[in-house]
Amino acid sequence: MGWGTRGIGLAIAVAVVVVACSRTPGPEAGGVASASANPIASANPTASANPTASASAGAASASTAAPLPSAIAYAVHQRQQFGLRADVAWVEQVAADPTARVFLLDIPLLPAEEQWLSARWATLDDVAAAVNAYAAGHPDEFGGVYLDQQQGDVVALFTAHLEQHRQGILAKLGTPGPLVVKQVTYTDQELRALQDKISAGWDWLRSIQAAPSSVAVDTINNCTVLSISSANPDAPALVLAHYGEPADKLRVSSDGTGVALMPKGWVDVSVRLAKGARALAGGWTIDLVGDGPGLWGLDDVGWFVVPGGVTKVPATVGGWTVSLLDESRRTVVSRHVVVTAGRHVALVLTVR
Repeated sequence: MGWGTRGIGLAIAVAVVVVACSRTPGPEAGGVASASANPIASANPTASANPTASASAGAASASTAAPLPSAIAYAVHQRQQFGLRADVAWVEQVAADPTARVFLLDIPLLPAEEQWLSARWATLDDVAAAVNAYAAGHPDEFGGVYLDQQQGDVVALFTAHLEQHRQGILAKLGTPGPLVVKQVTYTDQELRALQDKISAGWDWLRSIQAAPSSVAVDTINNCTVLSISSANPDAPALVLAHYGEPADKLRVSSDGTGVALMPKGWVDVSVRLAKGARALAGGWTIDLVGDGPGLWGLDDVGWFVVPGGVTKVPATVGGWTVSLLDESRRTVVSRHVVVTAGRHVALVLTVR
């Protein structure tokens, strides 16, 4: 089965974002982060929309011995994150239902599920807007806001006076809403100031054999996160000492390889369609897997290629298996190439 992807605005855009803003470097991205909830099975109010689905949530997945097909496993995970019914029997039944479609999420949903999600997102957006409007007058205690998609709550963070702020938000909203107020240590403006400070002067990292990957405000965990690429085991501690920040405020993550400091080349990927082969709408995802340890340094960027085009993908020196993935992330074709520093290697992948 072929499942596509289609985005639909703020509620979806924030649904898979763990950090409120990331710089690699780049412009600041505002908005609301999404909760990284534990992947437990959750029953959806729309489960009764199809009376033939009687399996309890999670029962089928718990009893399934063989590995799930990747598309089904992905749909189960997505449904868990959005508070939808997610047992395997139900997921398979929805995928086979002719009324299901891929629209709100990148998995099939029944019309009743779409309606339920749309109504929930509209409510969450209203509450989040009220939180932001209220918080604009209280920046000295506001720690940020995020959506807990699984539980269906807007979570507002403050450093003090929680009940006062909760009442103020509800007064701004005008009606009761799915609002949770939690206490945190640091304000959003403190964390963003630290983010700005780091992104404005991170060239010094090379003096400790490190290179920056990204810096972000992690609203949910109430900290600023700096990701670096370094083979220096002392690099994270040296970063903390340099900025003089506690580890709970600035979390430093290193890939342990220093791959970003290595010389790079490029793989120029193009596609040839064999006779009778079908072009994929939107193109194929390009996936690179290195022969040895380490990342290729740009794993957070989506690379795509379409027939007639050439996508130049940067990669570190060494051997790489380059694959094309379809919309269900299944491998269509793969080939091996060797990248050399500062050079382009042409790779033509034939889709049959």
